[in-house]
Amino acid sequence: MTDRHDTTTDEPARGPRLSAEDKRQRTSYLREFIPAIVTFGIVLAIVETTVDANTSGARLWVLLPVVPMIGVAVALYRAVQRADEYGRIVMLECMALGFGVSMIVAMALGFLGGIGVAWTYGGWLVFGAGMTAWSGTLLIRGMR
Repeated sequence: MTDRHDTTTDEPARGPRLSAEDKRQRTSYLREFIPAIVTFGIVLAIVETTVDANTSGARLWVLLPVVPMIGVAVALYRAVQRADEYGRIVMLECMALGFGVSMIVAMALGFLGGIGVAWTYGGWLVFGAGMTAWSGTLLIRGMR
């Protein structure tokens, strides 16, 4: 039996090897996540290109892309439920960092708004910063 962190092999290090169960869990997650995120992208593209502020019910139409994101949240929840203790700890640490970054960006935008500097797409900045921190941390943790 060999240690998976044994450095005496000739193979280049590419992060930890996934067990059959890890691969099954990843496949299950992707099977749930990919359709939801693709649907989100399609709905978002349609809404962005067809709805303008003067459209009747525009405020409701622009919220339509949120519906497929419920599927993303469900996929993520189910992935956490399927994960073992170590996997849950890693996900929690990465989510915590993403949440922290989101809150810092939201606070900065709030302070700027307090002095009259407003940005129409500030919510996307908060979302993007948090998701980048979360996914970046997850990728870095996976390389160890």
